[in-house]
Amino acid sequence: MRWRKAAAAGGAALGAAALYNVTASHRIAALDNLLGGESLEMNWRGHRVAYTRHGAGTPVLLVHGIYAGASSYEWRNTVDALAERHTVYALDLLGFGRSERPNLRYTPALYQAFLAGVMAKLGHGPLAVVASALSAAHVVALAARDPRHIAALALIEPVGVGQLREAASAGQAATQLLLDAPIVGTAIYNALTSPASVREFLEESYANDRLVTDDLVEDYVQNARQPGAKHAVAAFVGGRLNVDIRNALRRVRHPMLILWGDQARMNSVQNAHAFRVLKPDAEWVLVSEAGDLPHDEQPERTNEAILRFLDRLKRSTSRVTPPSPANV
Repeated sequence: MRWRKAAAAGGAALGAAALYNVTASHRIAALDNLLGGESLEMNWRGHRVAYTRHGAGTPVLLVHGIYAGASSYEWRNTVDALAERHTVYALDLLGFGRSERPNLRYTPALYQAFLAGVMAKLGHGPLAVVASALSAAHVVALAARDPRHIAALALIEPVGVGQLREAASAGQAATQLLLDAPIVGTAIYNALTSPASVREFLEESYANDRLVTDDLVEDYVQNARQPGAKHAVAAFVGGRLNVDIRNALRRVRHPMLILWGDQARMNSVQNAHAFRVLKPDAEWVLVSEAGDLPHDEQPERTNEAILRFLDRLKRSTSRVTPPSPANV
């Protein structure tokens, strides 16, 4: 009766997965606002969206990257510096942080519509947008298609030109199917977001892995383990959020700053060359002694570059001739 043995084994595996899920969700508390500032919410298509507001001045929107455990907490070393001269909005994307995490079909079109809707609801006219990684690619795609809400772009290690193509591979699609499964998928997701896995991801992201403390790992795990957190991440891991922005990048007419950590490993600085070829008029800053999160690892150097860029926008409505690539 092989089928009975197989059924028994399958049932045991599901039971073990369910038990693991219960254990993994133990002590996962609701998230607090760790950025400070004014905690605010808005409604987008019936979903709750969380953001914070800091400072006063011309508006700047911060958009965190897309990965397991992502949130506006990514900007913890950025908001105060920018808020000295600007009104800074730090957004939690739908599916991340303190925003709602509904079980939706997450796509590039959804996130670009979401970003446009958020910018319109903020009600300040065009904003300077600072975005990282995959979110930076979606902001570029939005700026090319609908430039009304964007005044300028500061992109931190964007993707979408060389190493990230629009179509998902068969392996990525299969991974998303597994993650979408109710019990087994949740068990796989919990393994991907275990403290050990999160620590490994962060240590790969930083040039100086001594910055990866137990408290930092715990903060990311708490974000990654919120109810519904796996839905957007499954789309990301499955390659369903990939976007090819080569054509969009050529069409963008906004002032643009591109920043890159000189010791980035997951998104190597070699990938920046394609951006410089497609957008030669963009300003370019190489942040020394930084990995894939230069705004966190070297905040003073990164903030200084962003503030210089924003100050030039204030002084002139015309494009400033970009300087030679600089190390900061």
